[in-house]
Amino acid sequence: MEGTPGSNRLLRAMPNRSPYAARNPRALWVAAVLFVFAVVIALDPVPFRDVAPPAVPVPAWATDVAPVRQPSLVPQYKSAAYTYRCSDCHAIIPSPEEPRRKLTQHTEIQLKHGINASCFNCHHPRNRDAFVDDFGGEIPWDQPQLVCAKCHGPVFRDWQHGSHGRTNGHWDTAKGPQTRRKCIECHDPHQPPFPPMKPAPGPDTLRMGLQDYAGHSAEHGPLRLRQDATSAAAASAVEEGH
Repeated sequence: MEGTPGSNRLLRAMPNRSPYAARNPRALWVAAVLFVFAVVIALDPVPFRDVAPPAVPVPAWATDVAPVRQPSLVPQYKSAAYTYRCSDCHAIIPSPEEPRRKLTQHTEIQLKHGINASCFNCHHPRNRDAFVDDFGGEIPWDQPQLVCAKCHGPVFRDWQHGSHGRTNGHWDTAKGPQTRRKCIECHDPHQPPFPPMKPAPGPDTLRMGLQDYAGHSAEHGPLRLRQDATSAAAASAVEEGH
C-alpha cells in the first residue's frame, strides 16, 4: 500500500542506518579496542623475559653408552706393532711359582687389589690363556666375572640379578637385545677402585642455580643452610659449654 506524498518525503529524509548498528552501538568500539590490542601485540613493547636460567649443556661422555673400559676378552697382548697370545711367551718363559719380585715385563701394571699380591690368585699358573678357579681349574678368558665371584660373592649375586653393574640395550627385550656388561668393563682388575672422576653437570633449576663448581666440596651446598662466622662461633661455644 502506497503512503501519502508527505510520508514518502519523511522516509527519504531519515538517515540510512543498518539494523545491527542500531541495535549494537558498541560494536565499533569493540572492534577498535581489538585492533589496538592487535597492534600492541605485534609491536611487542615489553618483550618476554624468561626467569629460568639457560639449559646446562651436557657433555657427550655423560650420555655415552659405551663402557668405561674396553678390555680385550681374548688372551692377547699388544707390544708396539705386534700382537701375541699370552701363551706365546709364557710357554717358553716360565715364571716362578710365587712372583714376589718386581715385574720386568708388563711394567704398566700396578697391582693394588687388596690381599691379592700374587698374579696366580687370578691367572692360571700353567695355561696363561685362562684364569684359575678355587680348585685349580680353568676359567675362560672371556668370563672374568667368574674370577671376581671367587672373592666377591654377594656383589656377583647382585650383578647376576641386575642390581649391581651396568646393563646396555633395551628394557623391553621384545624391541631389542639386552646385555650385561662384565666387571672389568668398569673396574680395572688390577686396581678395582674407581679413580676420581668429574661428575656430569647437575640439574639447573631455579632453586639450585648454576652448578659450575668442581667436585662436592663442603663449601658449596645448595640444599644446606649457610652459617656466617658469628653464628658458627656461637654454636661452637654452646656445644663446648655443655
